[in-house]
Amino acid sequence: MRLRFSILIIVFVNIYGTLTAQNIIGHLFNENYDSVYYDKLNNFITVKTFLTGKFSGFTINDNIIDKSLIYNSNAKSAFGVGFSYKWLSVNLGIGLRNSAEDPHGTTKRFDLQTQIYLRKLTLNIYSSVYNGFYLKNSQDFLNTESGEDYQRNDIKNITFGLSSYYVFNSSRYSNRATFIQNEWQKKTAGSLVAGGSVFYNQISGDSCLIPSYNNYPEFITGVYYSKSSYFGIGSNVGYTFTLVFLENWFFDFAILAGITVGNSTIYIDNSGKESSVGFGLNISNRFGMGYNSKRFYAGLNYTNTQANSALPIPKMGYGFNLGRIKLIIAYRFNLPDHKNILPDWMPFKL
Repeated sequence: MRLRFSILIIVFVNIYGTLTAQNIIGHLFNENYDSVYYDKLNNFITVKTFLTGKFSGFTINDNIIDKSLIYNSNAKSAFGVGFSYKWLSVNLGIGLRNSAEDPHGTTKRFDLQTQIYLRKLTLNIYSSVYNGFYLKNSQDFLNTESGEDYQRNDIKNITFGLSSYYVFNSSRYSNRATFIQNEWQKKTAGSLVAGGSVFYNQISGDSCLIPSYNNYPEFITGVYYSKSSYFGIGSNVGYTFTLVFLENWFFDFAILAGITVGNSTIYIDNSGKESSVGFGLNISNRFGMGYNSKRFYAGLNYTNTQANSALPIPKMGYGFNLGRIKLIIAYRFNLPDHKNILPDWMPFKL
């Protein structure tokens, strides 16, 4: 009864947030800001080149013996170019080939991570399919003589999600300066942020996800399964800020944390499936650092989203994460005055 009541509270919070958003939708594109703190650079188009790497991973946790299986994808880099103008940002990248002798094996992936930075609202949309993982702590669990990491090219990790947060101090803090490079934060500022998320994650393999010949036969009480899934919804709150020093150098950091309620299911080999509803923790964090001025930008930024939840086995849990690291060099060109190319009824201009 208590769990159902808690679920209703979280659902109500998210519904209330949606209804409240209808009242503030007219303010999301509000261009009121303090020019002492940041410059919108509306008359500039930012042209950039970048090097980026995306990653995904998951853990299977046994809280009784305090051990975890840590599976990571093999990181892959991409080189690309792009541009940003006002609210619009477009990037195109080409993946760089990994060495054929990479000790972490091969990971095939489809990874689409999109961030939409409005004046007061940031939306994060992620859709990824990763095939091929390696066990990061192979030496602990398997004690392999060769010293190589245990590889599972058959494991697939699928994640779909949507998260958003509202920036309360958007008049002084720019949520665009570090991550789409079309604004310039000139003075230190920060903001309380709050929002919600909904996501689905599925992990599957051709055989059991837990190696049967590991050093801890009591791990997950000897239950072996080859597939799990999780659907969760939650709310979170946090803080974001940009520290500006020596006029043009900056450090940006944000962290949001919250409680998620969701349904987890494991498909036990040869004995059907088990499901449970419970609470979990979701955390989103990001940071950026570099140099920014009216004309030139050079910086590094990182984003990561992770969620943890209980498995339908007492004292057992799992978690997954996905993220991106990006190195950017950009230059801004001044554009002459021009007529808005979008219809007048739209709440933003281009």
